[in-house]
Amino acid sequence: MTLIDLEPGSECEISSVVGDPVVVARLMELGFIQGEKVQLAGRAPFGEPLIIEIRGSTIALRKSEASCVQL
Repeated sequence: MTLIDLEPGSECEISSVVGDPVVVARLMELGFIQGEKVQLAGRAPFGEPLIIEIRGSTIALRKSEASCVQL
């Protein structure tokens, strides 16, 4: 299951971040690390970007980036 699969308002814990090393490094710098809780706050029209809340911050991610975050 990835961030793309969450319903708005759902909260889960990150199990891993996989994919392109450049994208993985960027996500980890933003706080997407194993064990962190994330919440899908919403989606923009047409489903992209996804609005994610993590560590008290709100971050917009493309689907390609969100698919790297395993829950």
